[in-house]
Amino acid sequence: MNPAEFARMFAIEETHWWYRGRRALVRAALDRHASARRPLRLLDLASATGMSFRFLADYGDIRGLDISDETIRLCALRGIDRIVKGDALRLPFAAGAFDVALALDAFEHFDDDALAMREVLRVLRPGGVLVATVPAFMALWSPHDEAYQHRRRYRRPELRARLAGAGFELLRASYSSMTLFLPVLALRRWRRLRGERPGTEPSSDFAVPFPAPVEWLAGAITRAEVALEKSVDLPFGVSLLAVARRPAR
Repeated sequence: MNPAEFARMFAIEETHWWYRGRRALVRAALDRHASARRPLRLLDLASATGMSFRFLADYGDIRGLDISDETIRLCALRGIDRIVKGDALRLPFAAGAFDVALALDAFEHFDDDALAMREVLRVLRPGGVLVATVPAFMALWSPHDEAYQHRRRYRRPELRARLAGAGFELLRASYSSMTLFLPVLALRRWRRLRGERPGTEPSSDFAVPFPAPVEWLAGAITRAEVALEKSVDLPFGVSLLAVARRPAR
């Protein structure tokens, strides 16, 4: 990934409305599907800059994995040292080592996402839970995806099939950011048509400046949708949340 994007993520993810919404969805999923065994043993797959260690510390013991030296360095700046450098396609953990695995915008980065899912299944205990988020709909493909070195964006049936093929039992799958889908589609189409300036690296949507009222409105919409999505699966959206379980037998 473009190193500038790691730095941008590190700077904004604690307060930005999109990251705050994703964290609320993850906590709601854990409260609903994985709260009975606290303290939990959690794996944060592709830990990025380590925010999971802050917003999920009350759930149990977290271990992280990332292949990037830069993200491990940024985690260290936050005082996070429980990050293992490793490949998600060959996880350096024992079978059944974790109660919960988090794959927050991770699977879209792997050439073989099915193998990554099977590896996650392996390191979960029987009955263990996976909480995953991925970007949705290839129609939204733009320089944002190129900046993050995505391999794909998913539709719900595709993600369901991949998880089932890996051996998971799907508990729920819901799109997110439904209300913002059309504005984001317009932004992404505009960015694709405009293209990046010659000689520059692709940049994420987070590099596009928006007026403060627009940011506030996006945050308010996201908070309302998060409250709705705790009980209702949304029919479309910019992102996709899945919760799946390793069968007990």
